[in-house]
Amino acid sequence: MIRIWHRRVLFALAGLAPVTLLVFGCGKGRDGVNLPRGAAVLRIADADDVPTLDPAAGYDTESWTFEQAIFDTLVRYRDDNVELEPDLATSWESSSDARTFTFHLRRDARFSNGRAVTSDDFRYGIERVLDPATNSRGMEYYRSIVGSADFAAHRATHVRGIETPGPFTIVFQLDSPDPIFVHKLTMPFASAVPREVAQRWGEDFSHHVVGSGAFMLRQWLGEERLVLVRNPYYFQNGEPRLDAIVDSLGVTPELQWLRYEAGSLDALTEIPPAEFPYVMKTARLRALTQKKTTVTTRYLGMNCQMWPFTDVRVRQAINYGIDRDKLVALLNGRGVAATGVLPPNLPGFDAGLKGYSYDPKRARALLEEAHLAAGFTFELWLRADTTMLMLGQSIQQDLALVGLHVEIKPVAWGPFLEAIRDPHTVQAFLSAWEADFPDPQNFLGVLLARDQWRANNDAFYYNPQFQKLIDRAADQTDLKVRYQLYNQAEKIVVADAPWAFLYYPVVYVITQPWVHDYTLNPMRPTRFERVWVSKH
Repeated sequence: MIRIWHRRVLFALAGLAPVTLLVFGCGKGRDGVNLPRGAAVLRIADADDVPTLDPAAGYDTESWTFEQAIFDTLVRYRDDNVELEPDLATSWESSSDARTFTFHLRRDARFSNGRAVTSDDFRYGIERVLDPATNSRGMEYYRSIVGSADFAAHRATHVRGIETPGPFTIVFQLDSPDPIFVHKLTMPFASAVPREVAQRWGEDFSHHVVGSGAFMLRQWLGEERLVLVRNPYYFQNGEPRLDAIVDSLGVTPELQWLRYEAGSLDALTEIPPAEFPYVMKTARLRALTQKKTTVTTRYLGMNCQMWPFTDVRVRQAINYGIDRDKLVALLNGRGVAATGVLPPNLPGFDAGLKGYSYDPKRARALLEEAHLAAGFTFELWLRADTTMLMLGQSIQQDLALVGLHVEIKPVAWGPFLEAIRDPHTVQAFLSAWEADFPDPQNFLGVLLARDQWRANNDAFYYNPQFQKLIDRAADQTDLKVRYQLYNQAEKIVVADAPWAFLYYPVVYVITQPWVHDYTLNPMRPTRFERVWVSKH
């Protein structure tokens, strides 16, 4: 369960070893944080509190940013692309039928409390995700492991298909072929987790996390500040290059920009739309930006189980009633109008797919066919930040022209994520999905399958024809056939319109001139272990 804590200081004290650590109280910096004089600190900010640091629970970019700093997985993506590379595994092999995967672990990896990382820690981490009591959104990625159903039903103490023949070897046996299984092990869900720490803290593990990543949790002051410090046992020599990361919470994008200009923030992951033209016209600032063409789709989700979105004609009318080009213009061109579920950079993207044009006349005709010519009122939930409000207001104006009244409901990030999982709470919502791994399954299967109700299918969509196609595609090892099946499935979704397909974002990040090796990955938040600062 994601828990949001308010105004409470929480420290990661579990099992700290007697080594030299970054100690607070040696000199007060401008951020109000006591840090040693001369410490190399990266200062960032977020509009909301971080939902969770528990790798079994987090499934959003805010949580993953810090989870991947605290926890290690067997494999990871390279910093600037989606090529797989070892993390805590030194090597791995897969069988020709894509059902058996064997990993060999490093022998020098340690948790931040000094204990060695073994294969049992990876098995335990995935078993936590598969345990229904954990309520993890990552469960679907590992259900194909032999014996996962018996374990989830408490008929077995371990997942039979996760074998640990030695402390530095782990073997996964799958029920069916999965050619992208290794990619699923890059996600924080598959992190090494120390059983004794997780069981000691239970549901409060998020606030006492111990991992084997480059950083460790030192302070979490809910809705105000999150502080990570270097893990003294991190296996990579010379990393991390930072002593600490200080994330100021509850800071609006506009205030973040002012702090960046004043030199008190080192990096911004979002340039406010009002400031973007100024940044692009100013050579000094433009040179400090990086552009990330994401593997992401922004959409307006409609709850297919709540009136009036039970009617496909209404959902199609919403699609025809939204001016996508206007949304992209409001973002200063930082996006491409969407035609469907899959973004252009994803393998299997169908460039010939025809989406919805802006056609208010067609929208009104569909509403008339649905006996709703007089219109209706619905609530649109969205994250409470300036950019989302701006997009919501644009959609509100567009739909007013076809007789619909949209009531905008801004909500903090954590409560928003919880609310959209309930089938009877949210009629419609603005959301986005960034690929976890480069395959259509991560969109069509994860977001729109029937078994993802109350998990990731927040539109509560179901079409048996669509379901059959994605089930057939999931274990297809011939990529050409696999993509053909997913393309057929996507056409069904576009016609059914559980989403209004909005745009594919292009992200710009700006850093200070003293920040170095801050690298953008197409599918993951920036990793911090190689980032360094030359001055403040």
